[in-house]
Amino acid sequence: MRNYFFLFFVSFLSIHSNAQKHDFKWLLGYSFADNPLDTGFGSSFIDFDTPSGNPLLYESKYKLIDFQISSANICDSKGVYQFACNGGFVEGPNDKLMENSDNLSEGLMYPLLGTSSSQAILILPNPISTNQYFLFHKDLTYIDNYGLANSELYYSLIDMNKNNGNGKMVVRKQSLLKDTLDDACLTAVRHANGRDWWVIASEDTKISYYIYLVTSNQVKLIRKQEFAGFKSSGEGGQSTFSNDGNYFVSSSVNHLFGHCNVFLSKFDRCIGQIVDSKLIKIYSWDGYYSGCSFSPDNKYLYVSTHDSLYQIEFKNDLSFSKNTVGYYDGFKERLTPNWVMATQFGMMQLAPDGKIYNSGVGSTVKSIHVVNKPNKYGEECNFLQHSVNSATFKSCLPNFPNYRLGPIDGSLCDSLGIDNIPWSYWRYDQDTVDYLNFEFTDLSAYNVEDWFWDFGDISSGDKNKSNSVNPIHKFSSNGVYNVCLTVKNKFGYNTMCRTINIGNVVKTKEKTFIPDIQFWPNPCKDYFVVNVADYNPEKMILHLFDNQGKQLISQRLYQGSNIFNAEFLNLGEYHILIHENGKELRTEKLVKL
Repeated sequence: MRNYFFLFFVSFLSIHSNAQKHDFKWLLGYSFADNPLDTGFGSSFIDFDTPSGNPLLYESKYKLIDFQISSANICDSKGVYQFACNGGFVEGPNDKLMENSDNLSEGLMYPLLGTSSSQAILILPNPISTNQYFLFHKDLTYIDNYGLANSELYYSLIDMNKNNGNGKMVVRKQSLLKDTLDDACLTAVRHANGRDWWVIASEDTKISYYIYLVTSNQVKLIRKQEFAGFKSSGEGGQSTFSNDGNYFVSSSVNHLFGHCNVFLSKFDRCIGQIVDSKLIKIYSWDGYYSGCSFSPDNKYLYVSTHDSLYQIEFKNDLSFSKNTVGYYDGFKERLTPNWVMATQFGMMQLAPDGKIYNSGVGSTVKSIHVVNKPNKYGEECNFLQHSVNSATFKSCLPNFPNYRLGPIDGSLCDSLGIDNIPWSYWRYDQDTVDYLNFEFTDLSAYNVEDWFWDFGDISSGDKNKSNSVNPIHKFSSNGVYNVCLTVKNKFGYNTMCRTINIGNVVKTKEKTFIPDIQFWPNPCKDYFVVNVADYNPEKMILHLFDNQGKQLISQRLYQGSNIFNAEFLNLGEYHILIHENGKELRTEKLVKL
């Protein structure tokens, strides 16, 4: 009995303690709409907590928070949205100003758009207090005889147990540091004890870092580290840690000298210290922002300037080789009939789906660039420009650390009895040519050592199971399959299953299954979106007709978010028909404003 109880207890811990979905919903937006109808302006979500593990895009009509250049939001550990901050105030889950959270900044863009600093906000869960969060924020101001800079770093504490779950800022604007701080550094990494956090901020222009320890009841400056040279002349950039927490990077543009400075270093998570470093210079002319992100397997560092994306392969001794994997293609997004904007590169964010998303800083567009396979070398990383469009305009991506990092087992600071109990998570992609062929991507966390896939496809024989990390499986036929991934290490195991419905539309007297098809906004102006949430089509088609019966659109639909341009449509009513292999699934009247 003791052995069975132990296995159950380990599985329970892995499900409930390690399900850190704090970054599974990304809130985007610029200039919320006075009119909740579609104008392109407003707020929207990229939601990664979906039936397939791939993101769905949808509009959030009633949120009133705007983001100029900096943003952060957070969910609870189960992926339930909590709140967002733009550096000026906090908006709660009820779409209202959170109690005691206004006037966080006296900067130039407050109160309309929050702060105008590219990496000025960071949200961390309290290490031991459920539903409490530390909010770190910088204040961008004009300093006499210097210019624009972040003059102070604060922290606040938010308790989401207050006000019936709508939250309250219970500790407000506690000053941590007064200095000339840069745009390019406010990030964090989990302490090697698996509970606490290290937070890093940086001086403006100098290669100088302040390192803070965040525990359950205090934020304490541990050290300041300074290095020779200058990283920028005041331009924007970004800092982040590798997925395993062993490396730290900060990239900043030095516009006056025409290059991007990439400060790459090792980081000791036990003592909170940069222990080795290298300064990499990349040519960059006519740009003011840089972004950076590590691949999920920690093998590659991606650095973006305004017009180029670089993949840097580095070794443990920080020796490196650099490869260019993308150049800006010149695409300009049309915002209105008389207004277009460039879709150049900017800040980067590794997402829960294992992809790296890239968006220009302060560029008010819907376009998002994506590194689809960041663990692959060179062109195989599959960098696609403006391949994802948010539901509304946005000018930045939210700032997230890696919430799914555990302790360094066996280290001197592994003193709290916290183990890296594995957490199973994965997503899939359906082949657009062969609809029965699926590629599976492991996104599990906490030092997984073994993978066991069961595709629920008994008819496929020996191919029904796999020990590969990221297998490909062709299903035998249309149907409903229960696919499971079990991940293991010496501390325990965890299993996650998803139901995959392939080309299996049923509508008879005995049984009904109609796919969950979400259609919005309606009325529309610039675009409309069709979300296919829980179904993988064999050949699903959307047809759009005018009132005279003339077909104007006939286009395949796939699992996920399908975005349609509506700008070319005249004002009036239209009729939509969606069918799958001759079966009518949905009719809808669309109104174009």
